[in-house]
Amino acid sequence: MATSTRASRLSHRLEVLDAYERGQSPAYGTSLAALAQLRENGRRPDAVRLRSRFLDVGTGGDGHPPLSLLIDSRGHSLRVALLALFMAQIKKGSAPHVLDLPLSARSSGDVGWEDLIVTPADAGVGSSSRKVHQKRAGSARAALNRLARPDVSLMELPRSGQRKGGYDEVRLLEDSGRRTVGLPLPYTIPGAGKDVVAIPVDFFLNGWLYVLEDTEISTYLMYRLLCARQSPAHISASDRAGRFGIKQSAWEQHWLLAASGLVDVEPDENRRPDGTFVDHSAGASPRNHRFVLRDEGLKANALGVVWAAIDRRMDSG
Repeated sequence: MATSTRASRLSHRLEVLDAYERGQSPAYGTSLAALAQLRENGRRPDAVRLRSRFLDVGTGGDGHPPLSLLIDSRGHSLRVALLALFMAQIKKGSAPHVLDLPLSARSSGDVGWEDLIVTPADAGVGSSSRKVHQKRAGSARAALNRLARPDVSLMELPRSGQRKGGYDEVRLLEDSGRRTVGLPLPYTIPGAGKDVVAIPVDFFLNGWLYVLEDTEISTYLMYRLLCARQSPAHISASDRAGRFGIKQSAWEQHWLLAASGLVDVEPDENRRPDGTFVDHSAGASPRNHRFVLRDEGLKANALGVVWAAIDRRMDSG
């Protein structure tokens, strides 16, 4: 990416975060409040657990894990997928796979799917405010429809054909992707183990889900899974692309995870910034970057931390 393009992207991102901070886009604050309310009224696990197949097809696997299909610079599908799993695991009762959240709240004390969508649009009064609500509801509807498509197969929408209340009942499916044989399996909460990645609830409640971009979220979850198996964790470029569906350009965004205090990175000291490495002509092989999680970083408010990290990046060129 050209330097000017990179600087432009970072500058635009700071503008969006500024809008969140100043309350010009109150959706950020209201979404965090909605998440806190849902957790306050439900169960309170310390972490949300995902099945590894949600993001990793494994060595020798084929196809694409659901997470890799949801990476989008403009959509909300990845966040809504993680939010659905969050809600299933804090829900009280014996049917975590049934999420009875309306698309739009019907009273001031309720939470709807639209309340969990953060957009950079300014909110005004009157018709302007109504347009913001419509935009958030439309984004939530599009994300739910995307997650119900066969290639992702994370949920079913049995009422989606109805004119009203079509999204009032979401039936969550097992977060392992589309089954090659048989009918989809209703979602159950996975137990702890090597085939599970645990995301501390601070990732949700402190705004990291909203402030990080899809590429950063996917890379972060990959290293959460790998570090649970062995820390420091490392992975080759071919395995990263083949198993997790994470491209080089997406992986390179790990700089923000490190700058925000979520991971420590030990790079190959012989590798140059352009990806080449010292002693290549002599037949030497590069060493993969090593990653260690820093969960204490999640306890900070994501908005201020990420804003400062991007600002430092711009100052350094």
